Amino acid sequence: MNKKGLTITYIVKAFPMNYDEGYGNVSVMKKVHRGGGDTLPFTSRQALRYSLTKWLFEHGFWQIGKLTKDQEVVQFDPDELDKYYYEEADLFGYMITKGRGANAVTRSAVARLTHLIGIDSYFGDQEFLSNKGFADRIKENPNIANIETSYNYYKYTLNIDLDFVGVDENFKVNLPLEEKIRRVQSLLEATKYLYRDIRGRREDLKPLFVVGGVYPIKNPFFHNAVNIIWKVGKPNLNMQALDQVLNIPLNSKKVVDYTATGVQNGEFENLDLEVSPYEAIDKIKQQVEEAYKESHESN
Repeated sequence: MNKKGLTITYIVKAFPMNYDEGYGNVSVMKKVHRGGGDTLPFTSRQALRYSLTKWLFEHGFWQIGKLTKDQEVVQFDPDELDKYYYEEADLFGYMITKGRGANAVTRSAVARLTHLIGIDSYFGDQEFLSNKGFADRIKENPNIANIETSYNYYKYTLNIDLDFVGVDENFKVNLPLEEKIRRVQSLLEATKYLYRDIRGRREDLKPLFVVGGVYPIKNPFFHNAVNIIWKVGKPNLNMQALDQVLNIPLNSKKVVDYTATGVQNGEFENLDLEVSPYEAIDKIKQQVEEAYKESHESN
């Protein structure tokens, strides 16, 4: 396929979606600290993968793989994987243990996610919780708790190595062209309508901004270039950094020539486009189909 790589960076907006071990009656959200003093909330790539695969299973795009606890490890059942090469194992990889003295059978992830990284700092906000409704009904004092909270923009990046989707020497697999296309496109479709269920909330993770495409080299071009600058209380996309990446020479073209961009209008002060995030993802889905068909015709 001449080294085709897909990369898309998304911006979403949500309350905290992942928590660490707390203390006392305080639930602590996941966060990281920067050298400049900023504290940024984040949601792990494992949690993001869970929400994506859950959506794909629930909406019938992917089949849930059969698992086993062979060798005291929860893993894909290799006999079942040999019969039906599950989408989740194909795109997100696996490790199957064989017992003492035998090497594990592994597949590296073909689809790789970054963490969901908060763009704005955390300022120490907390939400006070209690079970007052139940307590009042039995005339008891309520139990109380506190939970760290923040309403934040997050960014994450999805990278897919298109050359290796549906190709696995471990199980002698090389799936038909149409199935490879379907698997990649279904994962992209999930990002259009993604949500995460957490602590009684359903957080909407549909994208507010999308930038990406299919490229002749494999690189997460936009992850470190997508940021928000606040001006007079209004969020603005940092277009200087993004434009620098879009103008990187790539073969006889530039990155921008391979790129689809979409935005939810009215969200960012300095950017209104005719293309929505959902239309941009559809364009990238079309790029995926064209890349696979071009590769198939050249072989």
